[in-house]
Amino acid sequence: MRSLVVGHSPSLLSGFERPLGVRRRSSQHCRPRSACLQPTRGRRLRIRVSAADSVNNTPSAAINSSASIAPDNKQKTQPASESSPVNRRSSSGTPEQSMLSSENGLIDGEDDVPRPSFFGPSMPSGNQPAAMISPLGPELRKKSWALRSVIKVFSTKVEPNYGQPWQMLPQRSSTASAFVVSTEKRHLLTNAHAVSNATAVYVRRPGMARKFRAQIICEGKMCDLALMTVEDDAFWLGPSGSTNGATSGPGPLKPLNFVDVPELQVPIAVAGYPVGGDSLSVTKGIVSRLALVRYSPAARLLGIQIDAAINPGNSGGPAFADLETGSVAGVAFSKSTGNVDNIGYVIPWRVISHFYEEYEAIGLYRGVPSPGFTTQDLENPAQKKYFKVPEGGSGVLVVRVDPLSDAAGVIKENDVLLEVEGFEVADDGTVEFREDERLEYGHVIRSQHVGDSLHLRLLRDGQELCVKYTLGLKDHLVPLVHGVDCRPSYYIMGGLVFCPLSSPFLEMVFGGTSRRLRRSDIPVPVLSALNKDKVRRQQQVVVLVQVLAHEINSGYKYSVVPVESFNGVKLHNLRHLAALCDSCLEPFLNFGLEGGRVVTLDTSEAVQHSPEVLKLNAIAADRSEDLRQPPTEEELQMWAEVKAESMKIPRESALREQGTSSFLEDEGEDADGVDTLPWDS
Repeated sequence: MRSLVVGHSPSLLSGFERPLGVRRRSSQHCRPRSACLQPTRGRRLRIRVSAADSVNNTPSAAINSSASIAPDNKQKTQPASESSPVNRRSSSGTPEQSMLSSENGLIDGEDDVPRPSFFGPSMPSGNQPAAMISPLGPELRKKSWALRSVIKVFSTKVEPNYGQPWQMLPQRSSTASAFVVSTEKRHLLTNAHAVSNATAVYVRRPGMARKFRAQIICEGKMCDLALMTVEDDAFWLGPSGSTNGATSGPGPLKPLNFVDVPELQVPIAVAGYPVGGDSLSVTKGIVSRLALVRYSPAARLLGIQIDAAINPGNSGGPAFADLETGSVAGVAFSKSTGNVDNIGYVIPWRVISHFYEEYEAIGLYRGVPSPGFTTQDLENPAQKKYFKVPEGGSGVLVVRVDPLSDAAGVIKENDVLLEVEGFEVADDGTVEFREDERLEYGHVIRSQHVGDSLHLRLLRDGQELCVKYTLGLKDHLVPLVHGVDCRPSYYIMGGLVFCPLSSPFLEMVFGGTSRRLRRSDIPVPVLSALNKDKVRRQQQVVVLVQVLAHEINSGYKYSVVPVESFNGVKLHNLRHLAALCDSCLEPFLNFGLEGGRVVTLDTSEAVQHSPEVLKLNAIAADRSEDLRQPPTEEELQMWAEVKAESMKIPRESALREQGTSSFLEDEGEDADGVDTLPWDS
């Protein structure tokens, strides 16, 4: 048995005033060499160290204890981890060389003090380590084979600018994670937001320096999943060659397999490439709960909440339920922000299979179906009695039906929804998921595919009835997802910039640098449109975004104001507004805004000076590409109906003024005799 004396000083291990690794200066202010060798004054801690304790790292714990109780230590050191240089061991059972030791076997700064035995053997000359065996033993490496299938993704993106839709946002780069789901089909799975709007995507395997070009073959923005493939064989097979029977580099990739939604408290290991380093990272946690999570503005789907760390760069990586078998519980995709800690979310296999099955069946992902109606909870006893819910019964009240969905002909307002696909609906709108677990009934509906039949049991005026209808996508009045139901679009007349209202537009204008939309900043007239349904196909909410200053529009300072009419005609969409302006023969252009306000421009001046306004603001065209196509026959008839409704004139008169070919054919006239329209020139 021998003793080790550790002095209390700012230096953690040396016990002297001069910190480790700091050389003495050659100035006259340096203390004499003998002074540097004197221990600091103050309390000292005597520790007994045996040979057995050295192997078990007892001295390292003692060192940490001495540092924590030192009076002059301002900062406490963290306990040494198993991977630290002090604790790490070689295959022979002795710890590896500490980075704190010098080549002569002495601790730096302790010229004559022997080094404790737990620092391991001396380094070879030149401070070059001898041939070392990796800290991962053969058994552990065998168990961690699945980590080799976790891929790093490099994306270069150019995203749209909905605030100024005639240009794009600056190019930016990002990294994410992915993993192998099929080697036969060469499929990699990642998050859609990791590769969305990408102009170039590259991937890199663990243990390889080369990056390979990847192609996106399917993107599901509503469920935040994307499939990629790599054509290069070298990516899938890895480098060949061996030495003494050992592979010199990564071998062929292996696919990971999925498991169903794990139970609560099941351990989870999230693998990926988060910020803070370039190599693979693994964090561990447990399944905290199951809930419906907001994947996109258009869908709330089943998600697994975990307490493992998920950071930028982890997106698209696997959440392992078992590393040894390569069993994956889901895909890491987001974390809660704000005043919360250790809340991350994983996309479970049930959502992944919905995405993958649809791609396998039709070659694309259409999205998540909408029920076509909105409900409220029915927990009040008096309200249940009013709607004739039987004693002991439960359900939710239908308060609104989408007029453009198939549900409109089957479900009525004030119906009570009792059952969805055989699952009884509780008064709080939940259905049984597993024992002691419940989810909102919307989970059952969104687990179906577009085009499937939905079976419901309703209560209408005290009578039960069973109905079914075909599920479809929600046609939102205010589109929600770029690339799914909206794209940047604009029209400029006389310096007035018009755009269709959309969720990406609101995020760009009111979301700030974080792009997180705060509804409190949105004008009330604009906000009210978010809760409305379309009454006609292709209907849009047109807004006056801004006024590009010019003498012809002086006095107008409007910004993000809904536009309701043009020269007394109610607007159907932005294409309708552009067509009305192009064909206007009146001397003035009157744009009717929300609240009865009007913006008036001189027609001839607006047409004459519009090119000048565009040139001053470096805008190439007065409208986006989607507005340059001539209107279809269906659009012309739709606009005529809107005009007849808004101006209180017969539909036939509106069709005649619109000049649609169908009306001319009904009247027996030749459609070729119609005057050339402005968009035909």
